[in-house]
Amino acid sequence: MWQDILVGVIVAAAVLSLLWRYLPQRWRQQAGRLHPALAPKTSAGACGGCSACGGDSCSSSMRKS
Repeated sequence: MWQDILVGVIVAAAVLSLLWRYLPQRWRQQAGRLHPALAPKTSAGACGGCSACGGDSCSSSMRKS
């Protein structure tokens, strides 16, 4: 019985994480007003948040040195 509950909690957390990732940014910013930890992290000058800014696909101003 407790295993079913634990699996249900894990699946619910995974679903919430997936939904949060694909929420419109406006909704995530509004949630950040309720609690700052819910706000999306924004960095000035970021080209999209990927970790590929060391490769050839990024502009020269975005490349990691």
